[in-house]
Amino acid sequence: MTFRRKLGFIVIAPLAIGTVCWFSVDSFHSIVFFALRGVYLTVHPAPPRCKQRAVEFKAKVELLQRQAKGSLKIGTKKDGVIQFFAAENVPLSFDEIGQDREARGTLFFKGLAECGNIACGDDSAMIGIRVRVDFDGAVLSDPEVVGIYSNCV
Repeated sequence: MTFRRKLGFIVIAPLAIGTVCWFSVDSFHSIVFFALRGVYLTVHPAPPRCKQRAVEFKAKVELLQRQAKGSLKIGTKKDGVIQFFAAENVPLSFDEIGQDREARGTLFFKGLAECGNIACGDDSAMIGIRVRVDFDGAVLSDPEVVGIYSNCV
């Protein structure tokens, strides 16, 4: 076999296999996406400021989890719930979910433009806090605190 023929086979075979897999294997899109994301992050590592921001966000979520667990114990009255949300500067709403009621609030964090990547846009995030309450506003369950990046694919 000539060199050109070998080179053509080396180039065309993976393209043909990739094309067949693209249309026939359901999870192949995800595999390709994560492979390309890995390549992107290898070539464009996150700036130190973005890494520091991610560490701070994770620490804020953990801090809110500890504080919520300490302040919003089962039996805490509505005044205590309102006080906790006000102390943390979290907007509070009491919502009726079916037969249950919840006290919930969400903190939003605007992302930094230099932290944008192909998976998470501009790195915006939010922290949600919710706890089940009775009709008088007293706590019925342990609070849930969840931190997520809000514009990821």
